[in-house]
Amino acid sequence: MTRQTYGLAFLCGAALLASAARADDVPNFRKKGGLEKKWVSQTCVAIIKAARTSAKNPSLDSYEFKEPRPGRTELRITGKFSGRLTSSDYTADIVVQIDSRDKGSWEVLRIDYKDNSRNVVGPNRKNLDKLIKQFNGD
Repeated sequence: MTRQTYGLAFLCGAALLASAARADDVPNFRKKGGLEKKWVSQTCVAIIKAARTSAKNPSLDSYEFKEPRPGRTELRITGKFSGRLTSSDYTADIVVQIDSRDKGSWEVLRIDYKDNSRNVVGPNRKNLDKLIKQFNGD
């Protein structure tokens, strides 16, 4: 094998391992379980990483569950992160719309995301839509 072939094989292996690690970081809404704060923290971090790919040190600040009507739940999250270039601290306001008719298997319907960064470009909707599928185990 040539040097280029070894390099290509290494890059492919690294890409596969990186994508597998990212999938493990995403909680499954159909298997929420009893460790609520840890589960919400993982959810918060995954959403911030998807919405702002350049965010550093995303973390959970606070959360609450609201039930606007039977069978629907809103997970309201406040998260924090730093900018990669400016190192400024930012706050993210996240609302996860959930179909909670089946208590043992929730389904994410929509993610609303806002933050106070001065980024002209809005949150990455494409990544958030992919994340919804991952949350639902699809």
